[in-house]
Amino acid sequence: MDGNDPPTIRLVQMQALGPFSWRWPEDVEHFDRGWSADAIVDGLEVRLRHGIGRREVYGRSRLHSVTWVEGQPTVEGVEADDFGASEALVSLIKAGKRHIRPGEPLPGGYGVFNVVVLAEAVAGPYSPRSLAVKLRLDDIEGWTRHALLRAKAWGRLGSSTRSRVQLAPLIAGGPAPATAATADAVGSRRVIAASLLELGASLSSTDHGPALDFTPNPEANELLQTDAFAFLIAVICDQGIVAERAWLVPFLLRARLGHLDPAQFAISEDDVRKAVQTPPMLHRYVEKVPRWLVQAAQLVVRRYGGDASRIWSGSPSADELRRRLDEFPGIGQKKAAMAVEILERDMGVPVSRLDRSDVAYDVHLRRVFLRTRLADRDEQDHMIQVARGLNPDRPGALDLPAWYVGRTWCHAGLPACSVCPLTNVCPKDIERAARVVSG
Repeated sequence: MDGNDPPTIRLVQMQALGPFSWRWPEDVEHFDRGWSADAIVDGLEVRLRHGIGRREVYGRSRLHSVTWVEGQPTVEGVEADDFGASEALVSLIKAGKRHIRPGEPLPGGYGVFNVVVLAEAVAGPYSPRSLAVKLRLDDIEGWTRHALLRAKAWGRLGSSTRSRVQLAPLIAGGPAPATAATADAVGSRRVIAASLLELGASLSSTDHGPALDFTPNPEANELLQTDAFAFLIAVICDQGIVAERAWLVPFLLRARLGHLDPAQFAISEDDVRKAVQTPPMLHRYVEKVPRWLVQAAQLVVRRYGGDASRIWSGSPSADELRRRLDEFPGIGQKKAAMAVEILERDMGVPVSRLDRSDVAYDVHLRRVFLRTRLADRDEQDHMIQVARGLNPDRPGALDLPAWYVGRTWCHAGLPACSVCPLTNVCPKDIERAARVVSG
């Protein structure tokens, strides 16, 4: 396998399994639960089975897993010593039949895994000082990918697609299965959208303010709630750095400058630049952000009389408010759509015609829309239209839950599907988002 050209892997269907057994040459091993899956690897259909049991390994009884590819045992996992905290097993990485030692290059496709030295994760007799992947017990995608990379390297995958028989019905226990692709794609999308909206409702504001704090700093959060220009600054800064850091910038700027007066900002570009650039720097974009903030202050002074709250005064429609915000330097579709939702949902700003709200074309939302198959392609206008079709009364309501799923579970690389609230309805089409990167 070319280390620079790992195979394209896509899960198609998964099904939880109950207890079963496997006969090794020397004995029979019993597995308490597991799962069966169909996957496509470089265009070829492949069937896998994964079992979780317990046996004597490296000096004591440990959880033990086996993953079969096309009926052949391909990788094994063994309980890590810190299982109580990590809930993880470890499994050797191999090049052919040879172990990979520390310092040696990894085979292609392993760059996204958590790689450890097996002897350091599993202490016991004959535990080798070889590299291994460390995966949660229920990380279905991770074990599938690991097994298929091994099978590909060993030449165990066929050369043509094969017809598939129906998977065995769900027995008892096991990890939550993914839904299979069905002919009713529209119905499947609506189920996923309903799950997102249900999650969004659980994240919505309470009488005590936003359920999701902007930053870990209560004073900074209070400033965002009470100072409209601080809110505008935070929206502009929400790019290229983590959200909590971006929304902390107004609080730190006020501490360094002694004010957040738009009229003073408008005539103090050198001071604003120095405040942003002084270590520790407030933002990674040390030239663009100060310029955007000064230009934004000038627009607030010129068009809104120095009062940023007038940007959203008068109960504007969602699309009108988005247009007003989009006029500010450093704010595009993504930030404007996000801000409209936050203002109405979390800040209590009256916004009319929420049927004209939109989702933000954000990296987290893009991954979720693609992997759930809500969207067919990674294009801004397409994803906006998808949201409008799925929730026409308020398309923007899909924004927060999709962002939250993407940020919390649906990570780039290997997502935490097993603990994601969408796991029972999501088709887990992981590879569709392989090219999604932050803009």
